[in-house]
Amino acid sequence: MRLNAATNGALRILMACRHDRPLTMSEMTRHLGLTQALVIKTCNELMRAGVLAGQRGRGGGYRLARPASSITAMEIIDLFEAKENLFPCRLGQSGECRILSLCKLRLACEKAHAAFRGEMERLTVADLALEMERPGA
Repeated sequence: MRLNAATNGALRILMACRHDRPLTMSEMTRHLGLTQALVIKTCNELMRAGVLAGQRGRGGGYRLARPASSITAMEIIDLFEAKENLFPCRLGQSGECRILSLCKLRLACEKAHAAFRGEMERLTVADLALEMERPGA
């Protein structure tokens, strides 16, 4: 299983953002190793979802729009990943799967997917928060 670049970027951005002070785009690119294009695209999507708030101009930047404890990792994953099982059975793509009723791999993947979702639903941005040094601090 592999999360796409937008999901990874979104989680990293949220790990660095706080509710009480803005984080600028240049801070995100410098401290998180993300490209400006990815930051812009990802922040726009997070703002549309009501997770981030942005402010232009001096003293502006991005901050959490909701408390970190109310934003789950799974909520963010669901925003950026395809709405399918992250551990899909590939055998059935070309038609009838001949071993579907006997397949232990499919059952194991379903259990792994359920465990992954459960863990990510319990994990919040507050649990993941980073303490980043601020310039001049």
